[in-house]
Amino acid sequence: MRAALLALILAVLVVVGVGAMSDAMKFHTDTGRPGSRTVVTFDAQARDGSTDPDPAVKLWQECRSHVNHVRLTAGPVEHDGLWSVTVEPALGTHTERRLLGCLRDLTADGISGHLIGAERTGG
Repeated sequence: MRAALLALILAVLVVVGVGAMSDAMKFHTDTGRPGSRTVVTFDAQARDGSTDPDPAVKLWQECRSHVNHVRLTAGPVEHDGLWSVTVEPALGTHTERRLLGCLRDLTADGISGHLIGAERTGG
């Protein structure tokens, strides 16, 4: 009887512990204050040299799902060979890290992304 009770308590503790770890490791979208914005600048290159459609546009199409909870106010727009995207409100710390990591590290369909920078204004 005592062994069964100890086993039950141990099982409950394991379930609670795994549940707590799962919640702590989940990605939570976050945003900046109202009226703020983030401008992300990036570029991309295709390994085969193709430019139709532009590799940066294809890269953005792969990474944009990370910011579906904010409003895209401009972009992707090309300026001097670099591409930029503006979102409002600004991206929160976690969402920004996730988007920038995608633009920096994702290699999709033979395209390598290059993050130039992200600028947060307001809030």
